[in-house]
Amino acid sequence: MKHSNQGHIITIRRTVVEDVPVLLQAYQDKSFLHLYRSNHIQQTEKQLASLITEHAEYEFTELGYVEFMIEHQQYGIIGVAILSDYNPLHKRAEYLIGLFASQHRALGHGTEATLLVLDLAFNHYELNKIYTYVYDYNDSSQTNTLKFGFNQEGWLEDHHYLIDEERFVSLYLNGMTEKNFRNNNNIKRYSLRLLGYDITLPRQIIKLTAENKLPKQAGEEFLAGLLTNDL
Repeated sequence: MKHSNQGHIITIRRTVVEDVPVLLQAYQDKSFLHLYRSNHIQQTEKQLASLITEHAEYEFTELGYVEFMIEHQQYGIIGVAILSDYNPLHKRAEYLIGLFASQHRALGHGTEATLLVLDLAFNHYELNKIYTYVYDYNDSSQTNTLKFGFNQEGWLEDHHYLIDEERFVSLYLNGMTEKNFRNNNNIKRYSLRLLGYDITLPRQIIKLTAENKLPKQAGEEFLAGLLTNDL
């Protein structure tokens, strides 16, 4: 199963143990956690490394969870994205994204990263729906989420308790179905510009039959010719 994807300037890949120092540093930033994952339980370097190692043994559809590091070709790792709470019956999962520094949020790097995740979610993991929660105080995130093509499906009043601030906050609930994804002209336009291909098109799988397979000898000669050209 595919656990990485690449655009023009952004690459997403599954988290590895070598990413632990970056994650630990990010989790010390309260302003980042306030927007990304409030009430985060801090872990030691050993605990986090052990968890990543354990997760690496499973596919997304087996574990129901996959974490991606977001890498910029110039700035390195700039954020993290997650698909979680995968339900195989309903074919849906929650989407979460966080960029470490405010300048990367303003430059639209989250747009390219989200396109890469959507490509995996709908074209490779074959999800029917992804959904996302947004804190009521994160107005810019909610605006961008709707602009991107998600539909607001709910308002969860006083649904989440912020431990540090000792108060309840409400959550926006937004969703995107595969049908909406396939027919979203904004996503089509964004992906053509930022990725170089249209992610709203279903992935094409070419199945070889006895009629269109090369004969064994012809196939061997073809491969031999390729190797000769490489040399």
